Amino acid sequence: MNGYFSSLIAQVSLVTAPFFLFGMVNGIYNSELANYPVLFWVVDVVGWVILPALILLYIYKYYGIGLHDYGLVKITNSYQRREMTNWTVLATFMLGIYYFAFSWLAWKIIVVDTPVFAYKDMVPGGDARFFTIFYLAITAAIFEEIFFRGLIWRLVYTSNINGNKSYVYIVISSLLFSLVHWENGLPEVLATLVYGVVACILFLRLRNLYPLIVAHFFIDVVIFW
Repeated sequence: MNGYFSSLIAQVSLVTAPFFLFGMVNGIYNSELANYPVLFWVVDVVGWVILPALILLYIYKYYGIGLHDYGLVKITNSYQRREMTNWTVLATFMLGIYYFAFSWLAWKIIVVDTPVFAYKDMVPGGDARFFTIFYLAITAAIFEEIFFRGLIWRLVYTSNINGNKSYVYIVISSLLFSLVHWENGLPEVLATLVYGVVACILFLRLRNLYPLIVAHFFIDVVIFW
């Protein structure tokens, strides 16, 4: 049985690797693509929407890993709705405070670091501004939480890793989440590392991604605004 799960984890990790790889390398070419807005947004939609959606469909079809397995748990009654609403408010405040506080502190300490690329620079003016901010916030909130929080949790907890799986999960998840933000500079990496640790702790308590997705969305709206 352990051999089966080890093989399954290896296969699913390999399948999900393109999304993580895209998140790591897009900072290299985004600054160049920014000169060609149409191409920039086409590539962005392919990498941050179509690619992860296809991966999730693939692992559901061939490995039976569905929404519930990585934290998109269905809320079935009024008690759960109230509880998730309360946790959503708490998560938004907690993650927002930790992220913005550590971001401010990191930029104060590391004053020489210059971002390679910032998505905020691609937000246009006029009516398109609101749509663009919504798109950036909702795609990041949904797919980053699924891949960096939910799926990593699923892989770690079904593995035969020795030791405390909670610590392993927090380390892997928060490190990967922070590293895909490298193009925004070292202060952003440090701020998202802290954000990732807090988000992982909340997820381990809730085992439900919805509060984290909503919190992530509102925090990103503030960032991109």
